[in-house]
Amino acid sequence: MRDFFDQMFMKNTIGQWFWAVAFVVGAFVVSHILLWIIRHIIKKIVKRTPPKIDDIIVEAIERPVAAVVMLIGIKLALQELTLPVRAVSFMSRAYAMLLILGLTWFLSRFVALLIVEYVRPSVSDKLPGKRADKQMIPAIKRSVQTIIWGFGIVIALNNSGYDVKALVAGLGIGGLALALAAKDTVTNIFGGITIFFDKPFRIGDRVRVSGYDGYIVAIGLRSFRLSTLEGTEVVIPSAVIIDNVVENVSREPSRRVVLELGLTYDTTPDQMKRAMEILREIADQNPNVENSPIVYFNTFADSSINISFIYFIIKGKDIFETQSEVNLAILERFNAEGLNFAFPTQTVHINS
Repeated sequence: MRDFFDQMFMKNTIGQWFWAVAFVVGAFVVSHILLWIIRHIIKKIVKRTPPKIDDIIVEAIERPVAAVVMLIGIKLALQELTLPVRAVSFMSRAYAMLLILGLTWFLSRFVALLIVEYVRPSVSDKLPGKRADKQMIPAIKRSVQTIIWGFGIVIALNNSGYDVKALVAGLGIGGLALALAAKDTVTNIFGGITIFFDKPFRIGDRVRVSGYDGYIVAIGLRSFRLSTLEGTEVVIPSAVIIDNVVENVSREPSRRVVLELGLTYDTTPDQMKRAMEILREIADQNPNVENSPIVYFNTFADSSINISFIYFIIKGKDIFETQSEVNLAILERFNAEGLNFAFPTQTVHINS
């Protein structure tokens, strides 16, 4: 039997090949045993403890630790074999690279789980429905994981003997060109992040921005959609809110309406007083209007004597419907009282 293991096969004895295969198979078995222990024992133990961080660490380390065990098994297997110097050098560099990538894998999973556990709740409070899960959280995870993997690959290449200076310089030039080309896209993304965290408006709010007036129907990372009062839908880049003023109409405590009513010059002082009383009565009788209107004799204009009528529509009430009701009431009451609205006129006196 010993003679059999001493026989040569591909410049190594069968005994060496046996131990090499045994290390690989053993690593495979040990990695699966570790996975089973983590999934069925350790996870149950850490779930009973209040801190969430231990659950996150166990979840993040689950698959990378199995990969690292396999790498150790492969390294021990290769040490049992007699290989050419160049092959040994190449495999040593590859082993170092894979070990660093395994650590990068763990770090990437760990940070992604941290984002889901701690960032998602705060973002979900700022976004309606499942928009955080569908848009914001995946975007944040991909961005952070891309950065981690980028650093991990560069470090792995550097520790494996490769000169990464030229690579980093090339990436820097390429990144600069890409940043210039995607400047508008990046600006829109930052604008979207500003919307998500600063909450200048939410879906359903009426806003005025960039000359458009309408209701927010959708909010994305790069743009948001506005349903205008005319019935059209406008897609506005998120970068607009960085350099422009956004007026959120829905957040006003009440809608202020200002009317200038001009009566003819043949209106008597008593009629003027009666006109102001009527305006106060109209405001008091309308359930959608606050009981604090401002009514005053404003000015003597060229063709009329004017009354300023300022009233406030209660928040949440139909603005257009309330304005129509108030205007109709003014027209009906003024006509019934014989109060005449003025229009531009001019009297010409001719001396004979």
